[in-house]
Amino acid sequence: MKRTPLIHERVFRDEDYAINYVKKHKKMVEKFGQEYAEKLSSRGFQKGRIIDVGCGFGGTDIVLAKQLPGCEIVGIDLSEPLLRQAKQLVQAAKLEKRLKFELGDVQEIPYDENSFDVVLNINMVHLVEDPVQMLNEIERVLVPDGFLFIADLKRSWLGLIEKELRSALTLEEGRELLSRSKVREGVFSSSVIWWRFET
Repeated sequence: MKRTPLIHERVFRDEDYAINYVKKHKKMVEKFGQEYAEKLSSRGFQKGRIIDVGCGFGGTDIVLAKQLPGCEIVGIDLSEPLLRQAKQLVQAAKLEKRLKFELGDVQEIPYDENSFDVVLNINMVHLVEDPVQMLNEIERVLVPDGFLFIADLKRSWLGLIEKELRSALTLEEGRELLSRSKVREGVFSSSVIWWRFET
């Protein structure tokens, strides 16, 4: 299936759209949080700094903060409506001391080199204008022995049913993009809806 243009803006600026997006995707992002918390714990990671690059409404990060109480977590995104949702959720969860959300461009991450032990990037590769630049920035802020988790929608025949998948990348396109970036070596995997890259 040929890749089509996005069916929505790259940056969600509409308040109503953001609210509906949260309702539709809440369980999915919480599942990612649970999965990544388990993976990090199983690898002995309990304490450090985590950044979610393109955090949206922060559902993944709230789960991580609850599961990994020794961590400080930052989420950056350009969608002000989604960040407002994230800040409300973090206040309700009483996690403001360890989890913060900031307006920030994933293609120019506002942190120094080697600032984070873990970088998350979920459902962003196909959205940004310059994914290679974003990937290079991710590599720049991640410590040399850090953990990187990338997950993005995978274009497939399911795009006939779910329009959002039509603008996504195939696994092969994801591999090609990462090969053009400075991101360290890692492992690719894929499922029906997602392709993933992890170090």
